[in-house]
Amino acid sequence: MAAEWSFADLEPAQIDLIHEAERTLDTDIVMAYKPGSWGTVDPDAIGDALRPVELETNQLEYLQRLERKVDGVLVAYRLKAD
Repeated sequence: MAAEWSFADLEPAQIDLIHEAERTLDTDIVMAYKPGSWGTVDPDAIGDALRPVELETNQLEYLQRLERKVDGVLVAYRLKAD
C-alpha cells in the first residue's frame, strides 16, 4: 500500500480538466495528487503562499467527480493575500 503522496502525472486532456476546474471553482490553483510507493510532495513546493479553499457542497461534488477522471486527489488553493 502506498504511504506517500506525490504530484499526479497527468495527460494533456486531464490538465485541461484541471484548468477548467480552476475557472469553474473561481480559485487560483487546483493541484492533483496521487498515492505512490516513493516520493512525497515537498511542503515547500506548496509554500506559505497557498491556502486550501473551503468549498460549497456542490463545488466539492464537482471536484470529486473530476478526481475520478484524473485518477487522483484534487485540492483547490487560493493565493494568500499579503
